[in-house]
Parts: sequence; C-alpha cells; structure tokens
Amino acid sequence: MSTAKVTTTRRRRPDAKCPLRPGEPCTLCQACVTGPQDCGLVYLIMDDPEAREAFAQSKRVAADR
Repeated sequence: MSTAKVTTTRRRRPDAKCPLRPGEPCTLCQACVTGPQDCGLVYLIMDDPEAREAFAQSKRVAADR
C-alpha cells in the first residue's frame, strides 16, 4: 500500500485593476459590480470617444510629470 502524500496548492485569484485609476485595484465602488468588466463608469468612459480621448490625454499629461 502506497502512502504517497498529495499536496494541493491554492491559487490566489488575480486582483482586478481599475483601468481608470492605473495601479489601483478595483474597489467595487458600485453596487452589483464584480470588477472592471461590468463597471458602469468604465463602460461610460470607454464607450464615449470624446471621454476616452480626454482620459487618455490626462494619462499622457500625468506621465509627463
């Protein structure tokens, strides 16, 4: 009879990152949100071309500092 020990490793779920606040985790700041993939604010910014460009411009300005 073999007494081999089976070890299992637990995997941590990756932390979702907020695409609107680079480097910060998604804090699930809206009700019924499970992450950036179903966040209404992320959707509004990324779906509106003008808002997306303004957001990208603010990121470029912040990166230049």
